[in-house]
Amino acid sequence: MTEKQIKFEKRVSIEQVEEGISLSPKFDKNGVIPCITVHAKTKEVLMFAYMNEEAMKLTISSGFAHYWSRSRKSLWKKGETSGMFQKVERILIDDDQDSIVIEVLLGEPTKGGREASCHVGYRSCFYRSIPIGESKDKIALKFIEEEKSFDPDKIYEGHENPTKL
Repeated sequence: MTEKQIKFEKRVSIEQVEEGISLSPKFDKNGVIPCITVHAKTKEVLMFAYMNEEAMKLTISSGFAHYWSRSRKSLWKKGETSGMFQKVERILIDDDQDSIVIEVLLGEPTKGGREASCHVGYRSCFYRSIPIGESKDKIALKFIEEEKSFDPDKIYEGHENPTKL
């Protein structure tokens, strides 16, 4: 099945959306749906991104994660530049079909890195935590990943480096 063959059902009723079997995703006013990406084996949260209709259909039809970059206003297949492809094992949609979770297996990045998902070089995009109960003016984030899985300068050499502002 190709992306063009996938058709989302029109949202008709609460019962159809919340209790039925029709795939009727609700994209927001910008045409996107939030997507949490989780490692299929470890259940570790890897990243958060958005999908537009085309990205969601391509993800479903190809079995590889595609996202919509709001900043670049473009579709991207995760891993095209870095080699960090995300093979989709399962897609979950919430009760009112306005957010999704995809469970993926990761490809190893090109140029000798370890399995990762974050363009900064860490395994997960959620590599820092916010301390709870701190009452200081400035809160210091705590790194929960000890080291990077790859060097972004090597991975994105010759390509637009997403780590550069």
